Amino acid sequence: MENKWLLSPGRQLTEEEQALVWKKTSSHIESNAERRICESIKHNWEMGEMKITNILLEGDAGSGKTQLTKALSADFGLPYTKVTCFADMDKSDILGSILPVLKSDREDNNIEYQYYPSEIVRAYENGWILEIQEPTVIRDAAVLMALNSALEPDGSINLPSRIVHRHPDFIAVITTNRGYNGCRPLNEALRDRVQHAEKMDLPPIEVMVERAAAKTGCCDVELLRVFAQAIVMLDRTARANAIKGVAGMRSYFYWVDAVLQGNDAVKSLYHKVIYKITTDSDEIALLEQAMSNHGTIEALEAVVSQHGRTGSEILELRADGNFEALSPALDKDSPPAVALRRSADSEGESNSSPENSAQTQSSDTGDDGVPMYHELQPEEQEGLEREKSAFRKRLNQQARAAVKSSAHEKIGMIVHRPESTAAHRQEYRQIASALMPVIRELTRKTEPLLEHEVSVELSGNRVFGTKFHAEKVASPDFRHFSKKRPPEEEPSLAVALRIDQSASMNAFGRLAAAKRAAVAVYEFCESCGIPVLIYGDTADRSPKEKMSMYSYIDWEEPKLNDKYSLMAIQSISNNRDGMALRILAEKLANATQTTKLLISLSDGQPKAMPDYTGAHAKDDMKRVIHDYSRKGVLFLAAAIGQDKETICDIYGQERFIDITNLEQLPTRLVQIIAKYL
Repeated sequence: MENKWLLSPGRQLTEEEQALVWKKTSSHIESNAERRICESIKHNWEMGEMKITNILLEGDAGSGKTQLTKALSADFGLPYTKVTCFADMDKSDILGSILPVLKSDREDNNIEYQYYPSEIVRAYENGWILEIQEPTVIRDAAVLMALNSALEPDGSINLPSRIVHRHPDFIAVITTNRGYNGCRPLNEALRDRVQHAEKMDLPPIEVMVERAAAKTGCCDVELLRVFAQAIVMLDRTARANAIKGVAGMRSYFYWVDAVLQGNDAVKSLYHKVIYKITTDSDEIALLEQAMSNHGTIEALEAVVSQHGRTGSEILELRADGNFEALSPALDKDSPPAVALRRSADSEGESNSSPENSAQTQSSDTGDDGVPMYHELQPEEQEGLEREKSAFRKRLNQQARAAVKSSAHEKIGMIVHRPESTAAHRQEYRQIASALMPVIRELTRKTEPLLEHEVSVELSGNRVFGTKFHAEKVASPDFRHFSKKRPPEEEPSLAVALRIDQSASMNAFGRLAAAKRAAVAVYEFCESCGIPVLIYGDTADRSPKEKMSMYSYIDWEEPKLNDKYSLMAIQSISNNRDGMALRILAEKLANATQTTKLLISLSDGQPKAMPDYTGAHAKDDMKRVIHDYSRKGVLFLAAAIGQDKETICDIYGQERFIDITNLEQLPTRLVQIIAKYL
């Protein structure tokens, strides 16, 4: 049958180009997105300035972005190629490189320089479909500018030897993941050059079933449906708990295929799906608990039993409230699912209780565990008090500036800087000693993940690079280039923890859990060198002080931070959440770090006098989240109270963390922060 989507039917492709045109497999099923893109491009192909040549496919891993791009190659009859972006990409990766070549057939051994075009230039010049994978990871703004220039409708690329003009058949398809931990937003200039965009999610259950049947040859629709429902549920749970991995279509296909080969459904679920999402024991426990709540295991066992296959694993409810997948032979005395086990290479670390550990002394104690103090002289004390007063004044000015022109502009507000007492210091040490083994273990695992963020220097004497030095041509070692050298490692993350200090936090141990969480977040960020803000807030403390902010930890003046003041966190009155979020989000938006994470720890929906409640308050919070998300701030809501559904509705499912077990709150928050590095 003739292909109705061919864009240039009269074009003659070379043998190489014909080999690059993708051939649709028998299992390929045309999606709605594929039809939409084909119709849009075909309709506008001869419309000059309205021609559609730049496409954006944004969605989770495994949602079919690359498969769709290849299908467009078959639909349009154009060769397909791709380039995968990486963090240290430079202009030579966009434009190509000039490299020294030593001609072996020449007696004088003279060096010649030859230009090697990049894959981008080849596709651009010859009129191919180019898939640009993950441009969001590129750090160098100059590289993005070069890419932007290449995507202009009538653009051109200035090469060292010539100018290349955009071929009329060239189509760029940008594919990028959406909302992953640590993932930068797509450059605004790049996004503006896109003429058609698709939001790539997991398809509807029936479409998943149809595709799996075509891919695997399985004819059991009910089995495929139950498996698809499990994939969707696990994917949503992973997003809700900020777990990095994704349950996508690839996992679905291979899981079905494994079961068709006679493997146990539940065991294959772990190896084909869950372990692809995460291998962290705490996160696996969360996924298992979600499966138990949704009856996933029972549904799987019921559907596979119709084929004579029964699962050998069961879900056991542990004493700590977590569900664990166990085989019948598993030792009954094995530790709880959320216990932090010591890895083989964690020398000197321990998961024993703090009373028996000699490694849990706080940073302000001596070798014998006795606290060390430095007594300030009177003039030092006076100078310190002046600094504290000036900083407190500056924080109040910043907070008022943040809410200017908002609905909270006329609300009476004071930013306090609580100070600790001897009792607070003792309480802090008790909490920290219990948490430090876990924090040290997580820090040890996290430190290797810290990445270079910016490049500020050039390293010379290289055989390739971004800058050519003509004065070095006479050098016989071919080292005529320089390339950017990254500076010392520094975290790419800034964190703000907002703690709701409303009166209801005093119930059910929520306040104690919030204190432990604050200690864990501070100690972890401090040990990893992550800039951190820890603020609390309440409303209606007095008729004049309608909003109270408590600055416990602030990265602007680290020497003025009193970590023991975190024990001064207390439940007071109402909560004006939107105002608190706006103030902290503004501080984050002004930070220089790449990833900016704001975690709100709350037990109830917004409510403050006289009328900050209901739909009005929710809309205000949603507006703050929307506005500052566009400025690069990532929001997460850790809900620990009775209004979880309302909080989830305000923040959205993808930003919501349901904390059922308060004992797990400190560890969960630290794990989430670590995943954004």
